[in-house]
Amino acid sequence: MKCGAFLAIAACALALPPAAGAGVQIWFSAAGNPVPVVRDGTTIRAAVEQLLAGPTPAERGQGIRSALPLRTPLLSVTVERRIVTVDLGARFASGRDEAALGGRVGQLVRTVRAIPSVRGVRILIEGGVPVGLFPGYDLRRPVAAPAERSTPAPQTRDLQQRLVDLGFLAPSGVTGVADVQTSTAVLGFQKWANLSRDGALGSTTVATLVRATRPSPALRVPGRRIEVQLRRQVALLIEGNKVVRTVHISSGTGGLTPRGSFSIYRKERYSWSVPFKVWLPWASYFTGGIAFHEFAPVPTYPASHGCVRVSRYDAPMLFGFAESGTRVDVFDEAALS
Repeated sequence: MKCGAFLAIAACALALPPAAGAGVQIWFSAAGNPVPVVRDGTTIRAAVEQLLAGPTPAERGQGIRSALPLRTPLLSVTVERRIVTVDLGARFASGRDEAALGGRVGQLVRTVRAIPSVRGVRILIEGGVPVGLFPGYDLRRPVAAPAERSTPAPQTRDLQQRLVDLGFLAPSGVTGVADVQTSTAVLGFQKWANLSRDGALGSTTVATLVRATRPSPALRVPGRRIEVQLRRQVALLIEGNKVVRTVHISSGTGGLTPRGSFSIYRKERYSWSVPFKVWLPWASYFTGGIAFHEFAPVPTYPASHGCVRVSRYDAPMLFGFAESGTRVDVFDEAALS
């Protein structure tokens, strides 16, 4: 199919193949990686217009960016034999940054190719073929797929530092080795980010980690306190409404950990559990016989008799943070919404 000059652009757009599903898929980037978002529309022209409009303020707040210059004009969109030709204003080819120039083509090609039946994308600049402007692409012929730049995957040490920066790992955990301490911190992050809980630095976890922000408390209460979020199975150590650390925990099975607001009233470096006849290192009691303490194992689900289990990597730190009188809020996050 071809839209001739005698047809209006709007009529041409209506004849283009529709996008699959409710809306069109627009490709931007975050932390150097391609990221799709879904927008309203059912035509290729609508998809290109949404791409040129750029990320919304909310998306920008999540770190999503576009390589395309703002206010780039869209001159026409035509289709022939499943090849889409997009004619853009000269602003699209402005600048000399190779990564940005290549990124523009990559975003445009991904966005158009996301629509079923499209075989390739031909790009024109004000009616002419741009030659030699876009590294990695030969725009004299249709582009079938975005050029993938080989960017090295983040190294273990970099990811550990990222966990430190976000408050999931102690600085001493930056070793360059994906050890048990790292896995424990990753579990805490996966719980907070609602990811699969395996403690491994897999591709999904890494992609989420590199663009994550530090956790924030669910409650706004002044001073030093601890939030135990039962659904996520994490403890947030909070000072002045800023999360200092997020800790992987396991609470009481079957709802045995009491909900409510309490305070630390007893602390023991080694506490003897009379009913269970076991030593509980780094114990900080906040109601009855319920305490934070070191214990192994610390699974990803509630498993204790009511206490809050903490790993050996985090227990001494939490013990030092939980001073006598420190407030402890225990709740299921769903109950707050």
